[in-house]
Amino acid sequence: MRATAGRCWLAVVAACLCFGVAPAQALVVTVDLGWGYPSGHTLSEYNLQEGSIVQVVMYNSATASPPGTATDDNFDIYSDMGTNTIPAQPSTNTTPTDTTIYFPETTPAGHVIAYTTQIGPAVDGWWNIYAQFEILGTYDSLYIRVFGATDFPEGEAVSTYWGLSGVQTGTNIIDTWYVPYIDNTSATNLAYFEVIPEPGSLALFMTGGAGLWIAHRRRQKKHLREG
Repeated sequence: MRATAGRCWLAVVAACLCFGVAPAQALVVTVDLGWGYPSGHTLSEYNLQEGSIVQVVMYNSATASPPGTATDDNFDIYSDMGTNTIPAQPSTNTTPTDTTIYFPETTPAGHVIAYTTQIGPAVDGWWNIYAQFEILGTYDSLYIRVFGATDFPEGEAVSTYWGLSGVQTGTNIIDTWYVPYIDNTSATNLAYFEVIPEPGSLALFMTGGAGLWIAHRRRQKKHLREG
C-alpha cells in the first residue's frame, strides 16, 4: 500500500525469534516507524495528530487468523451511541455513520497488543517512533493499529479514525520486518471507542467507596453519641 499524501513507512526489527520453543522465550522487538516524509506533509493528511495512539499487535499465524478490515473484525463491541454523535478526531467535521461503540484495547482471537505508544512531535517534518520492547510468546506475525484519537477516557465514547498496516511475518532468525504503509486512516474507517474500567479496578473503586461510606457512618454515630 502507498500513502496518498507523503510517505508512511514501518520497519520492525525482531531479535531472538525462537518460534519453535516454549512460550517462556522472550521476543525482543524494535519498532522504527514514521509519517510525513518527505518534509512538507502534515499528520492531518493521514487523519492523525501528535499524540495519536499507536498499537503494535502480534499473533502466531499457525494458531490465529489475520486481522479483518472492519471494526467489528478487530474490536469487541461495548455498547451503542444511539442518536448521539461526536466529531471524529482529529477532524471536527466528520462522525461515524455506525453508532456502535467498540473497546479499543481488544483484539481478534489469538492476537495480543504487544506495545502501545503515541506519535510525538515532528523532527524536521518527520513524525518518527523508535522503541524497543520485549514480549513472551511464540509470535511470528505483526501489524500496527493507529488511531486519530490521543486518549480513550474511561466511561466516555470517542469518535476516531483508525487504520491497520499490512501484516508482516517474521522468520526464526534475526530479521527486519518491513510492515506496509498505513494509508487507510480515512473517513471510511471511523468508529466510536470507549475504555471501560477493568473488573479489578472497578472492584477496587467500589471497595474504596464502601470504605468511605462506612467511615462516614461511624463518624456520624460517634457524633450522635457525643452530642
